[in-house]
Order: sequence, then C-alpha cells, then structure tokens
Amino acid sequence: MSCSTPPTPLTPSSTGIHSNPVPMPYGQKRKVLVIGTGGTIASEPTVNGLSPLRNDHFYRRIRQHPQLSDPALSTPTHFSSDVPTRQVGPNTLYPELITPALDDYGATVGYEILDLDKHMDSSEMTPAEWNIIASLVSENWDLYEGFIILSGTDTLAYTASILTFLFTHPGKPILVTGAQIPLSQPRSDGWTNLLDSLYVAGVLNFAGVGVVFHHTVLQGCRATKASANLFNAFSTPCVPPLINLNVKITQNMNLPARSSTLPPRLIPLITTPTVISASIHPGITGKLLSAQIEAVPTCRAVILSAYGSGNLPINEESGVLAALQRFVEKEILVVVISQCSIPNVYPLYTQGRMLLSIGVLPGYDLTHEAAFAKLLWLVSRKDLTFEQRQKLFEIPVAGEMSV
Repeated sequence: MSCSTPPTPLTPSSTGIHSNPVPMPYGQKRKVLVIGTGGTIASEPTVNGLSPLRNDHFYRRIRQHPQLSDPALSTPTHFSSDVPTRQVGPNTLYPELITPALDDYGATVGYEILDLDKHMDSSEMTPAEWNIIASLVSENWDLYEGFIILSGTDTLAYTASILTFLFTHPGKPILVTGAQIPLSQPRSDGWTNLLDSLYVAGVLNFAGVGVVFHHTVLQGCRATKASANLFNAFSTPCVPPLINLNVKITQNMNLPARSSTLPPRLIPLITTPTVISASIHPGITGKLLSAQIEAVPTCRAVILSAYGSGNLPINEESGVLAALQRFVEKEILVVVISQCSIPNVYPLYTQGRMLLSIGVLPGYDLTHEAAFAKLLWLVSRKDLTFEQRQKLFEIPVAGEMSV
C-alpha cells in the first residue's frame, strides 16, 4: 500500500542497519490473514498432555487480549458468547479482529484467522500441508496485505524455507511464527510473537518470507531451530536478523520493501517421498548409503550431512564415492551440506574436488531446512531437466545461500 506523502528517509547507522521505520499515513489500517495450522501456540491441556486441538478457545483468548483486539474498533458480535464462524471449504474463518494503535502514527491491523480443518503437531507436517498453506496464500493474495502462518516450532524453519522458494521475491510479507509455550499456559511467548508478527505484517514496509520469534525477524530460508528450551529458539547462523524489534526498532539496510509485484506461478509440490537425508559418520559405506536410497524408489534428491567443510570418506574400500556416482548417473541430485552449526561447504579439499568431478553439488552455507526445501522445489519443477536442476541448485534464487 503506497503512502499518500513521501516516506521519511531512513538513516543508516554505524552498524549497517536502518532505524526508525517509515510510518504509514496516520490512522491507516492494513488487512492481514492469519493461517492456523496448530502447533504449540494453539495447544490445550488434555488428559494426554498438551495437544493442538481445533476449537475456538484460541480465537477467544486472542480477542480478549488488549494488545491484540480493541473492542472499541471491533463489531459487538466479536465479543458475544457465540463466535459466528464461516466455513471456507474445510477450513474455519473467524470474524475480523482489529488491534489498537500499534505505533505513534495510529496504525492498526485488521486480521482474520483461518484455521485449517486439521490442527497438527508440526512434526506431522508434510509437503501436502505445504501445498494447502501455499494455495491459501495464493488464492487470497489480492484480499490481504500480509500473511502470517502459525506453526509448531519443530518444522517451522522448514515451512519458512519452502514458502521462500514458492513465493520468491513477493511484494507482501509472509511471516511464520509460533511459540515455545502455548497461549493456554502461563508465561506464553506466543503473545509477543503474534503481536510482533501483526506489527511487521501490517505496519512495517517489509516484503518477503520471514520467521518472527523473540522480537526478531529472520530471513525465512536462512532460519534454523537452535533450541527447544530457550524463548530465543531460532537463529540464522550465517546472516544477521532482518529486523530487531527492541525498544528501538532497527532493520537491515537492504530490507525488501512492499511492492505491487505478484508472486510467481505456484508450483505444486510432489507429495511422495522425493528428498531424503543421510548423515555421514565414521564407518559409513557405500552399501549403507545405497540401502537408504534404494529403499525409496521415488527418491530424486539426497542431502548428505558431511563433516566440516563437506568432507566424507572417498577411499575405494568404503565404496562411498562409487555409490554417489551411481546416484548421479541415475539423475538423483546429490548435495553435500555441513554438520556444523555454522555451515560452510566449499570444494577446497581433495574430497570436495573429487565429489564435484562426479556431479555431487556443494551446499555452501545452506541450512538443512533450506537444502531440503530447495531440493523439493527443484524436483517438483516439471519444466526443468536434471542438468538444469543441478545448475539452478548452485545459484542463489532467494538469498538462501552465499556462493
């Protein structure tokens, strides 16, 4: 949405980031769609422990939160005992909620929550669910000015990564967030994660796929889950955060801005198993690798998590090199990433050069989540040959890696 007056220019700081985000015209309201998939943030206590139940408890809690819903701005029916939901296919759409002013310029956000027909723990997430989420974003693109995906944290970074490839360089924000503690429990971090997401999706001049967690916005295809215990659960080990939502908001000087750019044509992801992951370990052999890959007849890509900068045994006795060469000859994409928490795979050593010579691809500084997402996106592209997929893998298409 364009401003009616020229925006205030941002001032670069000594740290290479901008501060003082560009304000919208006074009192402006943007509309945002929140897609609920379940996960910790929506979990409720049950006799078997916390579970992401599908009911209106989640919506009721949010509409009662003073920073997430302003009764004076919302219609009275929003606060009645009955919640007038609407079915959108198999999914449930809840009435619009409107936030109070989120900045000094009176900006508010109107948002609707669309709950998927099945709430899940994110460990159950599959490409089929990603197809549903991406389709909902695509179908509603013209109706909303931002999108928020509520996810469980286990596969949150995978979801952010695949959305980055499906919506390369979009003109609107697509944010993925969740919580370490459910909204139904004391000390939930979900409140601030949701509020920060609404602020970024509805107020800031930001476009692209991002992970919003613990007062930061991270590049979606660079994020990885770093802790199951800390509120600061996600990190981007190779790049700085896009936005820091502290007392003073600071943002990367190359932050992509909103525009009228339409996302590319949506590519349906293949839902049968096509990408598998194998870890290199002492004593690994070509027979062990072959057994894993041959057990999945539909496999079209393999991620090898190797030592250090991409090292693995290439001696003839192990049979690893010969096995990898057979995979490539069968037109299976083979990619080597690092087991290190700060990945860095460049073909500098003998092992790397030998792998490159047989068609094995270096993963550079890709996270496992981004490597998986990119390979799934590539093998789902029916318009590409095997050689084109190989070449495109080594080209950064959405800022996912540094080459």
